[in-house]
Amino acid sequence: MVITLALSSEELNDEHLQELTNELRKTLVDEAGIKAELVEGVSEEGTRGEPITIGLIALTFLTSGAAVAMFDVFKSLFNRRKYLELEMTREDGKKIIIKAENISLEDLKGFLGN
Repeated sequence: MVITLALSSEELNDEHLQELTNELRKTLVDEAGIKAELVEGVSEEGTRGEPITIGLIALTFLTSGAAVAMFDVFKSLFNRRKYLELEMTREDGKKIIIKAENISLEDLKGFLGN
């Protein structure tokens, strides 16, 4: 299952949001064992390198335990930054929005089908 995770915040500029996205991607890989890759955008004419879409990570789940590990990563993230919002979108288009005030392991498991 591949899920797109969109990280957003009204309090962060694009540079800081992308730094946080990079940090989250690394933590999900290192601590949750989830394959997580930054989503590449469409290249603009005259630019070099691969463009990255700000705040987007593509997640691939390999085990059911990855959902619990991801939830723990999210809880830690929200404990430090309550102004963030995470929107997860499955391949079939179903979405879930997670904020500091509504984070729930049961909702996340239901969304992931675990």
